[in-house]
Amino acid sequence: MLAFISNQITSAILDGTSVVWFPVPKFDSPSIFSKLVDERGGEFSILPGEVTYMAQEYRDPMVLTTYVETDQGKMVIQDLIPIGETIIIRKVESEFPFKVVFNPIFYYGLYRPVPDGNRRINPRGRDCVAFLYEYDGEVEVESDDVWRFSRGRGYLVVNYSSDAKHGPMSERTSRLSLDFSRPFEKTVEYWRRSLPASKEYLRELYTTSVAVLLGSIYAPSGGPIASPTTSLPEVVGDSRNWDYRFAWIRDSSIIAEALLDADYVVKARDIINFLLSLINFSSKPFFYPLYTVEGTIPPPEKRLPWLSGFRNSRPVRVGNGASTQVQLDVEGFFMASLYKYFERTGDRVYIYDSLEKITYLADWEAENWRMKDSGIWEDRGEPRHYIHSKIMMWVAMDRAGRIMNALGMNDPWKERREELRSWIFENSGEYFPRYAGSTEVDASILSAPLYGFVDVNDKLFLNTLQRIEKDLVKDGFVKRYLSDFMGEAKHPFLLTTLWLARVYIRLGETRKAKDILERLDKVSGTLHLLGEHLDTSTMEFTGNFPQVFVHAQVVSALRELERLQ
Repeated sequence: MLAFISNQITSAILDGTSVVWFPVPKFDSPSIFSKLVDERGGEFSILPGEVTYMAQEYRDPMVLTTYVETDQGKMVIQDLIPIGETIIIRKVESEFPFKVVFNPIFYYGLYRPVPDGNRRINPRGRDCVAFLYEYDGEVEVESDDVWRFSRGRGYLVVNYSSDAKHGPMSERTSRLSLDFSRPFEKTVEYWRRSLPASKEYLRELYTTSVAVLLGSIYAPSGGPIASPTTSLPEVVGDSRNWDYRFAWIRDSSIIAEALLDADYVVKARDIINFLLSLINFSSKPFFYPLYTVEGTIPPPEKRLPWLSGFRNSRPVRVGNGASTQVQLDVEGFFMASLYKYFERTGDRVYIYDSLEKITYLADWEAENWRMKDSGIWEDRGEPRHYIHSKIMMWVAMDRAGRIMNALGMNDPWKERREELRSWIFENSGEYFPRYAGSTEVDASILSAPLYGFVDVNDKLFLNTLQRIEKDLVKDGFVKRYLSDFMGEAKHPFLLTTLWLARVYIRLGETRKAKDILERLDKVSGTLHLLGEHLDTSTMEFTGNFPQVFVHAQVVSALRELERLQ
């Protein structure tokens, strides 16, 4: 099971006692430990020898605790990324000797560093990485990459600096004292204070899900990543491998809604502020479906041919080609989150400050709803009239209209909204199809009652639900669709699975909803982390991990169940 830690600037992925992914200085930067996508990609590993027992948990959010036992005794490791720094601190207590492998390789495992004592310097740049430790036992250097530690306790630290002159061994830093215990303890306190109020039902899953939402946010801007990894394949050995370390309008809006559900109003507003800052008046309100975490134009997609990929799943990609697509649903997701914030807070000043952007967005939707697009699933084939996209365009105009009414103003989009609604029903037969003219069904339509387009008991929706249950549900989990331009959609998708649970809640079928949530809790393991897809034959997650909007839907579903009690 992979583990995730974050400090809201960057993050790391751990596999057992090894750090196998660490992009620096921020979420979407090149990684210096890339073993996750190539065995020779670099790592920061604690090697305890022959392990007889290992367990992991989050005693505190975003602080991973690993318990190790060998024939020689016990070891406890606590891993975190301290707030405000691009370093990893590993607090170790060990009853036996162990080895440490410190093997950073710059730019996703491409540039091998130049050794300089405990530092490793990028031969193609000015940045460097240092291995530091405060340890009460004996330490010996075995080779360039391996250190031997005796039994004892202390801190093992990887410290990244964008310039060797500013690193921990620089002249400037030599005049300052370094203390690893203080940032460690202060970071634990920070995350402990962020804990949500305890819930009885699926408490650990809920707590971890909230922590993942908070850990996804790039604090300097408020923009959340969709996932902290790239190129973990949808199907192992296949080429459906994408980079998710960006702020999607859709994902960000879903995350903001979940944070509102969880009573994190300020954090939700941070995300909404970030999204509002991206709206332009020259063209489509959100010109791109995704942005960097800093809110800049997303980079082009490219392949890294020197990497073998996760379990030999090629290619490894960075950047995301979806940035070139037109996706018409994203404004609807955003407006739903903005209206939810307004409904929750009644913050008229905030809305008045954004009124030009709100009205422009709705005007654009009203004028352009007849366009084709790539849809929510970012199909790289021919653009189509995806029904879900049309529904979300209706949602965008609906929420804008509600805001205007709340402010005592007229709703100028009502007529065009009803025209769009009629078009959707005219292009749907006995159920809502995947796109106009299609005979297939799409699980994205499960969101229609969640966003108020139809009542959950609407006959057309219930017919659609029956088709989804018949065609797309596999072993209790929901596929997005049967196939796309790349072929069969092999594994169920956990976002749509949770949408089904939320539909069941609205239908009063809470037992069915709880069955879904309890199955997800079971497969999430002791760390309660969830991925994008689930291989139901092996019960392993596929796709990038953890997947933030999946955890967002867990939070929303559990809060909806709680409100029924």
